[in-house]
Amino acid sequence: MKIGILTFHSQLNYGGVLQCWALKLALEHMGHDVMVMDRWLDENNSILERGFNVMTLAACLKFVLKCCAGVGDIALLRRVQKTKAFIKENLSLTRYHFVEWAEAPCDLGVDMLVVGSDQIWHCGDWGDPRVYLLDGAPNVPAITYAASIGAVEIPKSFENCFKRGLKRFKALSCRENEAVALCSELGYKATHVVDPTLLLYGLRRVREEIAKSNKLVCYFLSGDFKNNVDGLMRFAKTNKCSVDIFTDYSVYGVSLKRPISVLKFWWLRILLRLSNVRLRFDAGPGEFMDAFREARWVISDSFHALMFSILYSCDVRVLKPVSVHRRKMFGRIEEISKHMDGPLIAENVSKALESFSKGEQVIIDEYWLKEEIHRSQDWLENALK
Repeated sequence: MKIGILTFHSQLNYGGVLQCWALKLALEHMGHDVMVMDRWLDENNSILERGFNVMTLAACLKFVLKCCAGVGDIALLRRVQKTKAFIKENLSLTRYHFVEWAEAPCDLGVDMLVVGSDQIWHCGDWGDPRVYLLDGAPNVPAITYAASIGAVEIPKSFENCFKRGLKRFKALSCRENEAVALCSELGYKATHVVDPTLLLYGLRRVREEIAKSNKLVCYFLSGDFKNNVDGLMRFAKTNKCSVDIFTDYSVYGVSLKRPISVLKFWWLRILLRLSNVRLRFDAGPGEFMDAFREARWVISDSFHALMFSILYSCDVRVLKPVSVHRRKMFGRIEEISKHMDGPLIAENVSKALESFSKGEQVIIDEYWLKEEIHRSQDWLENALK
């Protein structure tokens, strides 16, 4: 069967790209012909391109000037290029792209849509969920896999939209129990399933590549990593290990109008060059995944960092969210934590490093994990029938 995946694939966030890739692999493993619906969030695809595709001559000159000063976003440009290359090589995009359904062809070229995973039904922070509720979509059979809302309630203004949209699907599954409950409140039955990245757990060609080294991987979605550099350098020196730092926010925060910020940043780069700590600002999705394959320890505030830590058997600490936005989405991590033994959730980076130094470990309930994965695979196979 020809299946089209509709999700947040066209972005720089590692988890967003890799969860789509994982779902595609899982569906192909079941014997289906799979493509990804090339849906952009805006007409310039800015969440992926970051403005590099629409730069004016003046903007190009400013970019070159900052890069020559060593404080430009050349690393961000490289990451954009690597992410686009990964998407092109691995996701089998449709030949057309669209923002709204009215821009898509009437014949989508697929027999069924699988909508999800990631926070496709989130309301408010990055637009509305109507496209992912198939509002105005061609009449193609559809199911959801691990759809997420990322909130504990649906705003009143979106309730009717959800009621119309949920009726459109042949079968519903969600990634969090709170999303299952919200569907139930609207009168629809949804099944709880695991994130697509965990479906890779049973694929031998993914798992057999694990090769551990004495490495700590840090992946920060928020906060200022520079506040933790001293502690990370001490940990690297004491444990004779390397540290890789990935971030998902503005890379440098350096302005040529503030010379002191330039000097501080260059001093930071010099300090790191003398240590075993590397800033991986330009890493693509493939390099991100390779780091987890090699890592012994992981510190992050990312849900998908937790998923890849489980997939590649890393000792992981998840940072407790500080912002209101991150706290709203923390339920998905708390659900997993109930099936993990050890101090999974840490107050901050220092507490996480202290836990590693004490020799404490976080171990997942393997029996529960395998049962959940098998149950989710069975649900997906039956829903596709």
